[in-house]
Amino acid sequence: MRIDTPALEIPLAVREDYHALVRTEVLKLVPEGENNVLDVGGGIGASSAYLKSTGKAVRATVVDLVGTACLPQIDRAFGGDLEDPSLLEQVARDCGPFDVILCLDVLEHLSDPWTVVGRLSDMLVPGGVIVASIPNVRNYRLLGPLLFQGRFELVERGILDRTHLRWFVGGTAKALMSRGSLQVDVFQKFFEGPRKTLFNTLTLGLFHDFLTIQFYIRSVKQG
Repeated sequence: MRIDTPALEIPLAVREDYHALVRTEVLKLVPEGENNVLDVGGGIGASSAYLKSTGKAVRATVVDLVGTACLPQIDRAFGGDLEDPSLLEQVARDCGPFDVILCLDVLEHLSDPWTVVGRLSDMLVPGGVIVASIPNVRNYRLLGPLLFQGRFELVERGILDRTHLRWFVGGTAKALMSRGSLQVDVFQKFFEGPRKTLFNTLTLGLFHDFLTIQFYIRSVKQG
């Protein structure tokens, strides 16, 4: 299903209001170049629009479960079930192949992300990349209440988002992003905040895994 993207009253540069939707840290993993980008689960397309504004993309396509209006920088938008192979086939046929595919905080919401990653890898040019951000279930925010209080309460957002269907630690996140012809070439453990940074330094990184909120991963298609 094609969704025509309306001309919203938003200037070509990504507005600061939308910056909260732009994952600038993980987008640093996107290679330089005139990339054809697919933003999977990209919502209004803020991240891929940002890549166009910085010269890392010349074309941007968004595919999302909900067919919402996208920013005017988005060239094509598709709505539907991300696990429907016919939807991804249409995206590939109409807009592919892609140099970069973004999977930012989306794979954990799928019932079978392994199959989806395999299908996405087929939509890449040789040497193309999938850039993903995946929550770390080994984080202290989950483990502390679980171990010491017997609580495992899902919430509206974050690591314990009630819409998460799959859970990952470092090894399983790497395995997910190594499907088929994909090979992980960047694996970063992300956390933020001066207190966490100081604690990580003072403990010589012994608790890095427990501080990590997300994994930032880039996988390259071989061949």
